[in-house]
Amino acid sequence: MVTKVDEQIEVGAVFGGRRKIIPRWFIWNGRQYRIKEITYTWSERQGRASIHYFSATDGINLFELYYNSESMLWFLSQLDDGSY
Repeated sequence: MVTKVDEQIEVGAVFGGRRKIIPRWFIWNGRQYRIKEITYTWSERQGRASIHYFSATDGINLFELYYNSESMLWFLSQLDDGSY
């Protein structure tokens, strides 16, 4: 089941060359989730900010995270736990 979250989260990420951002883990509701795979990425502009989206999985759940380059904050947009 897909659940809208839209909450700020803490993220451990690698910022590499060529503007590449790779989230490795995040903390939400006091629990750490390790990202096993990034399945899709995309970006958009919102005013002066670049918003970088990541579809990621921990091997069980599918998460949509995003990073706001202007505020330098991360958010969990939604999660899909695979149930119906």
